[in-house]
Amino acid sequence: MIDIRMATPDEDEVLVGHYLKIWDSYGTPPEHYRPDAAARILSFIRSGREERRLTSFLAIVDGEIAGSASCQLHQSPFPEVVREAQRLHGYIWSVYVADDFRRRGIASALTNKAADYLKSIGCTTAVIHASDAGEPVYRAAGFELAKEMRLQFPAE
Repeated sequence: MIDIRMATPDEDEVLVGHYLKIWDSYGTPPEHYRPDAAARILSFIRSGREERRLTSFLAIVDGEIAGSASCQLHQSPFPEVVREAQRLHGYIWSVYVADDFRRRGIASALTNKAADYLKSIGCTTAVIHASDAGEPVYRAAGFELAKEMRLQFPAE
């Protein structure tokens, strides 16, 4: 049985570890990490609680932490001019499930819990950036592809 519960500030180090494991899973070489990476994540989580209503959830299976997800009010890169009742984006990030617990519906349960939280605080939309592995999970939860364009600058 999967129990999804809100993480406490005492569990922030677990969230930091999960976030770094996600980057590891993308093949990020250790030398690419900033020396203060863990401290930066911890600061982001703590300030997010105060400024962006950040909340994190833990998935517990047989007494073990099997995964986590975080969500918050999305920080717009441009001035918002539409009232929040019509346009308030939430953002889900750091959906992580440990290898031994994958393929059990945990990522889906975490994603749904995060989306429910965002809806409960008035969000009109939930946004998530999906890895290749995560895309089927998020599609099953009702997420749709949205337009985003990028211009990659070559290394010089």
